[in-house]
Amino acid sequence: ISASELGKPQLTWQRSGPWPVREVRTRRVWFERPARLRVEITEDEDLTRLGVRQGPQWWRWDVLEGTSEGVVAGEQGPQAIPPLLVLPVRDPQRLLARMRFEPTGTAQRLGREVVCARAFSRQQPRDRPSLSHELEFDAEHGAVLRRAEFEDGQCVFEREATAVIYNSALEEQCFVFEAPDRQDAVEPPATREP
Repeated sequence: ISASELGKPQLTWQRSGPWPVREVRTRRVWFERPARLRVEITEDEDLTRLGVRQGPQWWRWDVLEGTSEGVVAGEQGPQAIPPLLVLPVRDPQRLLARMRFEPTGTAQRLGREVVCARAFSRQQPRDRPSLSHELEFDAEHGAVLRRAEFEDGQCVFEREATAVIYNSALEEQCFVFEAPDRQDAVEPPATREP
């Protein structure tokens, strides 16, 4: 929001305006226990967000906000980890605390057995009283492979895995942070040279 010459607020849009437009984003996730994570988000093949976590240290880059970094001092600590690096897909316990689930059966997704459920927020938003969710959990690993939101029976949001590979070796370079707007890479503390 900016002010015009007459002092009246003006609203400008970065995208197509106030009308809903189908937007496709791709989120790629690499995860290695206990706390190594890389997340890349692209829109139309352009990288828009990047996050890397290596133990308690994290780095984040965003096309609009630039680079930030920090150290996790406990999940509720003063420098909490950015939401980009807190993924319900790998940590579905967070969803369990926020939603009431109704199992709806089992199915297949990406060649894997999934447990399907319908869910409702424990504290339903006042402005979205008809909000409901559909989720599919990997039956073996518990990861969320599909999540959809519905209002008045219409799907308004959907996120689904298009590929999943478990127990695959990951290259060390995967967990090195290199912001697209900088030339220097930030290696994890354990692998930095003195």
